[in-house]
Order: sequence, then C-alpha cells, then structure tokens
Amino acid sequence: MAYTAIYRKYRPKTFDKMVGQDHIVRTLVNQIETGKIGHAYLFCGTRGTGKTSTARIFARAINCLSPVNGSPCGECEVCRALEDPSSLDVVEIDAASNNGVNEIRDLREKIAYPPVSCRYKVYIVDEVHMLTAAAFNALLKTLEEPPSHAVFILATTEAHKLPATILSRCMRFDFKLIPTERLARLVGDIFDDLGRKYEKEALTLIAKAGEGSIRDALSIADVCDSYAEGVLTYDDVLSVLGTSDTGKIKNLVSAVLRGETGEVFSCVDSLAALGKSMGVLTADVVSYLRDLLVAKTLARPNDVLALPEDKLAELKEVAALAPAVRILRCMEIFSAAEAELKYTTHPRILFETAAVKAAKPESDFTIDALAARVKMLEEKIESGNFTPAKSAVGGENNGAAKANHSSETSGLKKDSEGGANAFTEQKQNDAGTDTAPKGGAGALSAHKADEVMGVITRGLRQSGELMLWAIMQQGLKGEIKGNTFIITAKNDNDYGVLTKEENYRAIKKQLDRFDGAELKIKAETSAKYAEEFANDVDEIKRIFGDDIVIID
Repeated sequence: MAYTAIYRKYRPKTFDKMVGQDHIVRTLVNQIETGKIGHAYLFCGTRGTGKTSTARIFARAINCLSPVNGSPCGECEVCRALEDPSSLDVVEIDAASNNGVNEIRDLREKIAYPPVSCRYKVYIVDEVHMLTAAAFNALLKTLEEPPSHAVFILATTEAHKLPATILSRCMRFDFKLIPTERLARLVGDIFDDLGRKYEKEALTLIAKAGEGSIRDALSIADVCDSYAEGVLTYDDVLSVLGTSDTGKIKNLVSAVLRGETGEVFSCVDSLAALGKSMGVLTADVVSYLRDLLVAKTLARPNDVLALPEDKLAELKEVAALAPAVRILRCMEIFSAAEAELKYTTHPRILFETAAVKAAKPESDFTIDALAARVKMLEEKIESGNFTPAKSAVGGENNGAAKANHSSETSGLKKDSEGGANAFTEQKQNDAGTDTAPKGGAGALSAHKADEVMGVITRGLRQSGELMLWAIMQQGLKGEIKGNTFIITAKNDNDYGVLTKEENYRAIKKQLDRFDGAELKIKAETSAKYAEEFANDVDEIKRIFGDDIVIID
C-alpha cells in the first residue's frame, strides 16, 4: 500500500479532533444541534489551520443520520457514502484552476438538482479569492438565494481579495494560528502513536518551525521521522530544517558583541563555506540574537526558548558579553540587512557590512545607534563600571609647545545691542526660563565631574535635545570648581553651539538638578589660533567686562 503523509493520515474527521479552533467548532456544533444551518459560510485564515478539514466535517455532520455531539457518527450509510471522494452530494471545487465565469455558470445549472442520498448538497470552494470578477458576479445571486438543499462553504487564505458583495452574503469564520505549545503536543501525540521516540526540545523546535500551521508542522515532523533512526534529537531537527551550524553562528555573534572585526570576517567566511545563501544566514543570525535577548531579559528564559540545558547555558554565556540594548541594536542591523538582501547583487558584502557595523557601534551614526550607545553608558555609570577617557590636545607639526587659551561666559543671554554673538549674564530668576526640577541630586561638590556630565547627557537625550546630546558625547571635558560646573568645548564650533541662548538654557536646566549649581562654558584652542582667539577675547572683554571673562 502506498505511504500516506502524516498530515493526511491524521487529518481530523470529527470536531473533537480539531486543534486550536474551539470558537469555530462551538458555533458550528450549536448550529448542527439546533438545526440552524446557514446557506453560505466563509472560512478564512492562514494555510494549514484546518479550513478544508472543518468544511469536510461540517458537510458530513449536517447530512449524518445520527450525529454524535455535533460530529458525524461515521457509521451510518450517509457517512460511509460521503467518505467516497466521488460522492455527488459533497462537491469540492478548486477555484485556482476553475476560476472562470463558465465554470460558475455550470455550477449554477447543476445546483438546481437535489442531492442523491443526502439532506444537503454541499459545495466546498477552495481558494475562492482566485475567481475572476466576472465569476464572482455570476455567483452573487446564487450565493444569496440558493435552493433550500444547497450549502456553500468558501475557503480562502486572502479574504481581503473577496468583493464586499460576496462577504456580506456569507457567515464568516476566521481561523487562528495554532500556539507553539499546542502544536508540539499534537506532534508528540502523533509520534507516540507511530512509536517514535523523541526529545521534548525537538518537538518544540518542530512546532516553532511550523509557525502556527498544523500542516507545515506535520510535514516537518514527517521528514524528521524518516531522518532519525533512534531518538529524535534537537540537533536532528536542526539538520532537517537546514539551519546553519549553531556553533558557527555563536562564534560570529560572539565576535560581533566583542567588537573583533577581524574575527567577524573569519566567521563570515566559515559560514559562507557551508554553501547557504546570505539570506538564510542573516535570518539565522537574527533568530540567534532574538534568543540571546530572551536569555538576557527573562528570569526563566527556557519557558519561552525550550532549549536543552547545555544550549541554554551556552546562550547565557554569549548574552553576558553585551547589554540588552546592544543586542537589540544588532538585531535591528541584521533585520534591515535581511530586507535589503532581496535587492542587492552582492549579498556577501552586504552581510559583512552589517556584521562590521554591529561589531563597531562607534561607526554607526544613526539616531537609534547613538541612543543605544548612550544607554550603554548610562548602564555603566549606574553600575559604577565607568572610566572616562583621557582627552588629548593635538600639537603643531614642528613640535612647538602647546598653549591653551580659554574664555568663559556665565549665564548667556543675547544682548539687543551687542550683536548676534554677544551675550550678557542670564539671571536665575528670569521669568519662564527654567522649569527643571530643583535639587534631587544634592550639592554639586558632592559629585564627580563625570557623574555630573552623565546626568546632563541623560537629561538632554530624554528631553529630545539630540543635537546637544550628540555634541556632549564627543569627549567634552567637565570640571567642578566650588558650586560651578565648567564644560570645556573642544573647538570653536562646539563652543558656538553650546553658548547659544537656547542651548545654554537646555544644559543649565539639567544642571539645576544639583542644588544651586552654576554653569560656565569654556572654549579651548591650540597655539595655532592663539592670535585669532586673543582678538576674540578682547572683543568679549569689551562687551562684557573683565570681571566676567577669565583667561587661563
């Protein structure tokens, strides 16, 4: 006898065997038991969720002489007659290959004839969205007012393609995707019936690969049953699915999270040697990163991942290499690359570019990347594991001694008579200029300069001052003198931006978290620009006075 695929062999024949569609089963059973049978039904949902199986069960149940709990008994003469595919009373039509107006006209002519041996003549039209516009128009009147002995069951995976005139004439039932846990239990029951031994984690992996479709999951289970000779293991299912070597994926992701660019290229070359497409590799990397994020953020990650203990321990080890925000950013980079791979003629280069970008976050200047880097800094500061980098002032090519000249301004407000670049002292009691929360962080002198800079940068990012936040991230120095916080701009351009009235106020607003703290901005330049800078200082002194401008 010819072999029957698992999904066909275990296709349900009664409503109690249906999986995951309880809301639909309950409605149909109630209609059968009360005799309230409709004339047109629309079953829609993703492939493999039971639409056709439900239609066949319903067709037999409404004709069964003695239904059991709303399901066909399977023993009466009608049930036995309807098990024959050649039955004239239950007609299945494939609309994908019979989608023309002539086929629908032929159906309209035949529907007038009463059933041969049943109570109802049932027409199951599969993939009904494939009918042409003319065919739909030809079906409209018959669908609305068919003979009393006729029942239509339309099935489709794309209900949005059906005309509103068709939808309004049918009782609609939406089939849901099947949960992974329920799919795994179904596959386990079938393997138990077949005598196949298995690991629990293998069942979960099969169910995940089915993505909510019973037919897809059972098709994968069929291959796995033929692949494994003894106990079906997690690694056996990975081999059947064609997933990339998890060891090599782990090595690549580890190198990315450690920022080892050379090792990244080596791992990519090793993965490419497997012969898999870059699209498959990218999807595998994204899936691995997703598992890392779950392992990083959940207290009991195996409730979601359902991995063998050794695999879970390995995953946690890799997840410890980076904070969650870094892993999330890597997921975003590879997900974007996965979409772009459809249009590139150089998939490997695109994949390598994504891997290097993920490995070197400092080379990624998008807002999302900068936000991720700031989040990492915040976490380091909060954990106390933060050491500010030492800044160096570049010298002249001839080795001449460097001279630093600085000018400070305090509380900057544009002077109506001093020109666009002139500022006067901004008093704390200016109306409407300060809404930051007072205190909360204590006295300024009780903190280190890098802690204060962290408070300011976090506040700027949270308040949406992204330009200021980006400038503050470029290694600006801060120092505390008494109750005054002095920020040293690295160049004249940064100094000009920081001393703009609205920018100065935004920074001061964050500094006001410290009791009575004052803010000063200092510009720093090399000896090359000493003369030009000195002229600027003289001009500032002329406008503001010697008591405001300080020269180091």
